[in-house]
Amino acid sequence: MMLMSCTSVKRFKTATYQSEDNSLVQVDLFNAQLLNEEVEQSGGTLWQLSAGAQTQFVQILDRRFPDNGQFIEALGKQYPEVWNLSPGDFTKKQLRMVFSISKARDYRHLNDPAFRFSPADRIEYICCRLSLPESIPLHFTRWNRFSTEYGEIELADITFSRNIMLEAEGMVEGVEVNSRGTFGRNEEQAVRSRYLGLNGTLDNRRIEIEQEGTREIDLTGNVQADIALCFEGFPERITIPVFSTGTEDGEPKSELKAFLFRDVLVPRMEEVPDSIFATLQVEYIYRHVQSGWKTFQEWDDRVEFYSGSFEKRVPLFTRQEYVPEFFSLGTETEGKETIRIRARGGKEYPLQFISYPDARRVLDWLLDRQAEGTVSVGDHLLLYEGVPLSSRFREEIDEFKIIPVY
Repeated sequence: MMLMSCTSVKRFKTATYQSEDNSLVQVDLFNAQLLNEEVEQSGGTLWQLSAGAQTQFVQILDRRFPDNGQFIEALGKQYPEVWNLSPGDFTKKQLRMVFSISKARDYRHLNDPAFRFSPADRIEYICCRLSLPESIPLHFTRWNRFSTEYGEIELADITFSRNIMLEAEGMVEGVEVNSRGTFGRNEEQAVRSRYLGLNGTLDNRRIEIEQEGTREIDLTGNVQADIALCFEGFPERITIPVFSTGTEDGEPKSELKAFLFRDVLVPRMEEVPDSIFATLQVEYIYRHVQSGWKTFQEWDDRVEFYSGSFEKRVPLFTRQEYVPEFFSLGTETEGKETIRIRARGGKEYPLQFISYPDARRVLDWLLDRQAEGTVSVGDHLLLYEGVPLSSRFREEIDEFKIIPVY
């Protein structure tokens, strides 16, 4: 019993460092998924609107709620679906990466003593560094989660170097991990229940993940890391149409009554590349069992260590994933001229919507409009090619389409 307690912490019989070999381990970015950061949305009340929008909205509520009690109740409600349709920041993203780690296997050389392969070989240490290009206005902000087949760690708001040890819970050889016992037995349980050491660092343009497997733990498999990142922002103004519903000749009809506006942040990029790539650098230690691999225990193995490293360029996400989907109205002629809005005071804004249904509804209203003269919505005048949109643009209006902004 005393002999077992003393030898249970040994990891090898003999160990030597042999050489550098960059062909023993392979790491690939198996999958990368970019998601918008979840932002808690807060609603607004009628009294947060402009004076003109308040008048239009009160008229809509008056028609919808003829009962005085319901009308008064509607005045005090929050209406997030009107002016808070989406997050106001499109620069913050969540990046979920899945790394695939594998080691070289060639069973044809199983009995060749000169060849470094045995079934007991494993990757003992691996360090992965992912660096962003300087040309992209993008940086990492914080860790969120790290998971392997052995466990999962929540890393939210950890933006500095920290050592973490993954441990198992349950039974080890019929004995509870946290149970009391002799010193030797407790020591053995602690070693057996510790799976891998994890260390991570993060700065603006680089993340680093270090894993070190403890006894009998191979680092092959898939590793998932969730990272929060952020683009440099640029303000854009989006348009939110407000419609009233009524009837005409017994048929339901929607009328565009007002425009609401919201300023949002979008990635500040002069040129939008089709894909954004990063540089993946990998360093590892490969543990080769030269003899003794026919037993389960590692303490009687004669091992040889090999180091290796490599670097590759990996795709992170595509243009469709990080560019917001705004839509405008215009023609597909040369230059793709689109409609703009002139507000009271002479300020002009692009007419762009945050969703395709909003753009579709305004376009249908524009195509069905029969009134002569300039086209205006409340205090806002629609412009096309720099002049007020009017009935003289009838042919162009019939050719208007929904055009993606980016």
